[in-house]
Amino acid sequence: MNRTSRPFEQVCRLTTRWAAIGCVGWGLVTSTAGCANWRRHKIVPDSVATCRQLSCDAVAAAERGETDEACKLLEHAVAAGPRDADARRQYSEALWKKGEREEAAIQMQTAVQLDAQHAPTVVRCGEMLLGLGFADRALVKAEEAIALDPTLAGAWELRGRVYRHRGELENALADMHQALRYSPNNGNVLQLTAELQYQSGHAQRCLTTLHHLFEAAPPGEEPREALWLAGMAYGAVGRPEEAVSNLYAASQKGEAPPELLYQLALAQDNAGQAAEATATVRQALALNSGHQGSQLLLAKLEGAGLPGVDAPIRR
Repeated sequence: MNRTSRPFEQVCRLTTRWAAIGCVGWGLVTSTAGCANWRRHKIVPDSVATCRQLSCDAVAAAERGETDEACKLLEHAVAAGPRDADARRQYSEALWKKGEREEAAIQMQTAVQLDAQHAPTVVRCGEMLLGLGFADRALVKAEEAIALDPTLAGAWELRGRVYRHRGELENALADMHQALRYSPNNGNVLQLTAELQYQSGHAQRCLTTLHHLFEAAPPGEEPREALWLAGMAYGAVGRPEEAVSNLYAASQKGEAPPELLYQLALAQDNAGQAAEATATVRQALALNSGHQGSQLLLAKLEGAGLPGVDAPIRR
């Protein structure tokens, strides 16, 4: 549930700030007339107008799904307007989506230098650095963003992610609670908070947080990861029927991975549903014949268990 690769159009929608002059950025409708007005009225230098026109063209390319073309246009836009922070941010996101993550992070760091007081840009830079494994540098960016805007949920979330990456679960959980203070219905933060609560041995608190997440999600659109975690948490508090219900619901959202099917089979076995557990664990092995936990569980269910060997739930 790595948030560092958020959708290209969504990020650009957040970072672009050209609405007043007609070209409003990724994922939004671009005003061709507005772009033409830059040239006709000469309200900005030619280099700036060129940068913005190229960015508008990149918007259109991105909307057509032409990521490579968008990258090329934004590269030219940045060359034409090297001090345009918006173009730099958009170029960074295009590179990230394309898979050129190291260069994307470099471009986002440049955007931070150009617009050092814009806390969301600082956060996004930190997210990219964390995605590349530079946790210490990401922590610095998180703290810079918190100092710039202590009410920005994303800044607290980033620092919480860094702490989790470092195994500092209590600090991570404290920061996620701060993020929820400023964005109480943020699904990503609720999911991360629940995961941290489960990891810390607080399964009941995990369930409370997940119920909040489920209430905030549209009916039928509960995330698979949340349902999966709820199934695990119900199992941990001794409620096997609810564990089965949630794990089964998770398994119905697209193709279920072997580990999820294994967890469902374990829950079914604990709920006294041996026949269903056998069928489920066989599905898991059909997808991955080498899944050790499933092999052990099937042997147990078929009465050929290995003496002295348990098949614990993986957490």
